[in-house]
Amino acid sequence: MKLPKRIALSFLFLGMSFCTSAQNIPKIELEAYKRIDAPARNEVSGIIKSQKLEGVFWVHGDSGTPDKIYAINVDGELIAGDDYRGAEVKGAGNSDWEDMAYSASGNLIIGEIGNNCECRDDLKVIVIEEPSPEDDEVDVIAEYYFSYPKRNDLLGKLMRSNYNAEAIFEFGGEIYILTKQSSKTMLFHLENPQNQQQHELTLIESMETEHYVTAADISPDQKYLAVLTYDQIMVFEPTGDQFFSSTYKTAFLENTKQIESVTFDGDDLIIAEEEGQLYRVSMSDLVEVQRSDL
Repeated sequence: MKLPKRIALSFLFLGMSFCTSAQNIPKIELEAYKRIDAPARNEVSGIIKSQKLEGVFWVHGDSGTPDKIYAINVDGELIAGDDYRGAEVKGAGNSDWEDMAYSASGNLIIGEIGNNCECRDDLKVIVIEEPSPEDDEVDVIAEYYFSYPKRNDLLGKLMRSNYNAEAIFEFGGEIYILTKQSSKTMLFHLENPQNQQQHELTLIESMETEHYVTAADISPDQKYLAVLTYDQIMVFEPTGDQFFSSTYKTAFLENTKQIESVTFDGDDLIIAEEEGQLYRVSMSDLVEVQRSDL
């Protein structure tokens, strides 16, 4: 069928715009430099660099893995040696831990936020004191239970439904969660949380994405927010009231299977795959682009 000239031209310009945008974003062929030592590499879903213990990174697994965190170095090696079996987070349970963040107070934050069925009513944020790399257990300081605001889509009209999420970070002493959706992500704020209490999150903003958001991290100086998807890294410069800045640095990531964790390491980003492979991406390899959904 022959399209009217005006419509045909519209499709032509739309295609040109899309191609130009895609060509402006580099593709980085990642090569794993190490696989995390067992047992810390089991279903890796969260990684964070310690801000007080030199050379220490913490990792954890998601659903089906022990309720433990593991101390490794940047090369993926167990710091406490081959006999180390991780630090049990006492009493917390691990239904679906999906990400880890670092608190301004020096604590670790674990996101019990995985919700593939979008039906869980026991979502929570777990706060623990950062243990020593040799510790075999750690106590929970606080647990903040939460739900999302009522959804306006069909599912939300039929039942009380929460979102799925795999990304959490702390900014300015406040906790934020990014949802995992096919074409966008929504940023929610956990305001003034109280231990063992239920909270309703506050929607801050949303952004269109090419793929599912699987992890996030804020740089130690709070200047950069890294957002990871299955095939892209995006780095924003948040302000007090806007996290997804109008321009951001980015690159598509190739030659990976299922990247689900990211943390800052100086001017680089360390990315972990679910099976434990580690990758390093330099901020200098990213290019600045304009958001297309503004």
